[in-house]
Amino acid sequence: MKAPKAPNTPKAPKTPKALKWSRISLGLAGAGIAVYGLLGLPTQLGIPQLVGLVTWMAVAVLLHDGVIVPLSTLAGAGLTRLSFGLRPASAAVLRGALMTGAVTTLVVGVVIKAQSVARNTSVLESDYAANLAWFWAVLAVAAGTAIYTVERAGKGTDSGSQPDGTVRAQRPPGNSKAVGSGSGAAP
Repeated sequence: MKAPKAPNTPKAPKTPKALKWSRISLGLAGAGIAVYGLLGLPTQLGIPQLVGLVTWMAVAVLLHDGVIVPLSTLAGAGLTRLSFGLRPASAAVLRGALMTGAVTTLVVGVVIKAQSVARNTSVLESDYAANLAWFWAVLAVAAGTAIYTVERAGKGTDSGSQPDGTVRAQRPPGNSKAVGSGSGAAP
């Protein structure tokens, strides 16, 4: 015997047929291009190059899953802790500035390494390390100014309420814990 269906159970919205078929066709096209590329590899590369390519891809997956994901998770947790008490817009500015700086440092790090082993010094002639330091200084000042401006603009609202009416957690003066945190026992 079937259980009776609840009368007010909401149904999932239906995906339009055109959207469904466009997703399927794009997925099939992408898979077809990938298969075509993979089938073309043996004709373009020798066995040692194929082994090197497969090894490189395997190491890339291991590096991503074993190093990059855990580090980015820890960085995200640290940023969440660091940006506690900031307005969401300020936290977004902080995260964006740190991400921009990290990606720029990764790119410039490769250029600095290439500059140290370059045979032709006229190709990479700038002082990339000094320019990177200046970049970080300007980024820190710009992000600090933006965060300060966003936080000052929010001071006009009463008791930490946001423009949308939600209330953000505040730290009482002289206390490092947020209001409402702890065991719940009265002081």
